[in-house]
Amino acid sequence: MTSLTALRSSALFAGLDEPTLKRLLASLAEESWQARRQIMGPGESLDRFRLIVSGRVKIVRSNSVDGRELTLWLLGPGDGFDVVSLLDGLPHAVSAWALGPVRTLSAPMAQWRAWLRALRPLDLAAHRYSAAKLREVADLAADLALHDTSTRLANLLVRHFDGRQNNLLHDLPQHELAAMIGSVRVVVSRILAQMRAQGVVQLHDGAIRAVDLRRLLASAEAQLGGRPPGPLEAVKRHG
Repeated sequence: MTSLTALRSSALFAGLDEPTLKRLLASLAEESWQARRQIMGPGESLDRFRLIVSGRVKIVRSNSVDGRELTLWLLGPGDGFDVVSLLDGLPHAVSAWALGPVRTLSAPMAQWRAWLRALRPLDLAAHRYSAAKLREVADLAADLALHDTSTRLANLLVRHFDGRQNNLLHDLPQHELAAMIGSVRVVVSRILAQMRAQGVVQLHDGAIRAVDLRRLLASAEAQLGGRPPGPLEAVKRHG
């Protein structure tokens, strides 16, 4: 994906015309990271705002005492970070890690805020984008509080496999999946083995390659006594 294509396809830039996109692109710096490299530390959320051109990035909150991690967002091309600090101007205790080779476009936070003040479509798009990310965190909080690990994993798979051509979970290691649902690798491994035995998922070298959403829905409903949990309702509606 080219840098201009990344801007055109990003929800953060919805509504901007081509000349404006090209003008903004001229002010953005290109950056790249190798796999498993830290892009942003917990104290760096106020420095720069970055748009992902290619690759996957996880946004993580960590426990400094025992090292446990919870992945708040898994981001791909067209996504930006850190949108929380961009909008409220306050530090955000999260870190960003490259899950594979990653390319980004970035500018200082002050520059982005100046663009938001000057460009009404950009400001509206940024708020719509942040609302969508807030909804994702709300779904995660509900999953952690209300559902068991099997259902949390089912919800995660549905959110990422339902109709998406470029699935961000593809070939993701099981310990990364565990960090996205507040669990550990050994538990996720056991649940995925059960799902594979049921024909719900296909695995390759332990990583997910495909998901049968209909069978996943049926399995999850059986566990919940006929009630589809959260995002699984969308699968039933769109069949």
